[in-house]
Amino acid sequence: MTELVMMQCGHAANAKREGHPCCVICVGIDPGATIVAEAPDLTGRLARCSCGAISPSEFGLAFFEYRGPGSRKAEQTCGSCGFSIKAHSQDDTRTTMNVIARGKCEAFVPHGSYEYDDFYCGCRGWN
Repeated sequence: MTELVMMQCGHAANAKREGHPCCVICVGIDPGATIVAEAPDLTGRLARCSCGAISPSEFGLAFFEYRGPGSRKAEQTCGSCGFSIKAHSQDDTRTTMNVIARGKCEAFVPHGSYEYDDFYCGCRGWN
């Protein structure tokens, strides 16, 4: 059984790697996928599946991602254009990805807390 803890990538742990909790969604692409984070307060928060199903937020929801105050999603997604902070970086060597240089956004502005957290309800099956 996977421990009900949050990972620094923003997802609840949903797997184990070498006996330690991790996020199978982000492992290999986000170093925070293997680092346990401080658990956020989920009091009064709701999570929404892509199909529109809503459930009270809890770490045990499948593929749960916290998107409230202080979350990675709230702080690293631009509220103006929806792209990540990395897509705004002038240091990005992939200049075709830089949304500022391409005129898609003037400057990165953090989105802030989202109304809903994210999870998967099983609406499209589990296979």
